[in-house]
Amino acid sequence: MKKILLITTAVFSLSTYSADLLPSCHNWNDGSSDTVKAAIAAATAENKKAAKVGFEWRDTVKFIKKATKLSATPCNSSALTMANMAKAQALDAQKQAKDQANAGPSF
Repeated sequence: MKKILLITTAVFSLSTYSADLLPSCHNWNDGSSDTVKAAIAAATAENKKAAKVGFEWRDTVKFIKKATKLSATPCNSSALTMANMAKAQALDAQKQAKDQANAGPSF
């Protein structure tokens, strides 16, 4: 009985130790812990699309640069917030380009 209890305790302690090996921002859905880098890449791609149609907003690049700078620290929520703000601005810029494609005076 003591052997079973000892083995159970050892397995439990090792399992709780291994749970701390991954950072708290680990994405269990796809196995990626680079959510910040993925968000920055998505924001950069959307910003390139906005620049292509000629409606790149002023602060989008600043947000991307700040997110990249903050991403040096692992699991930085500020970097993720900045990257998401940049992506939202890039998407809004694309929407603005589409909405104002036929802009002109209306009489």
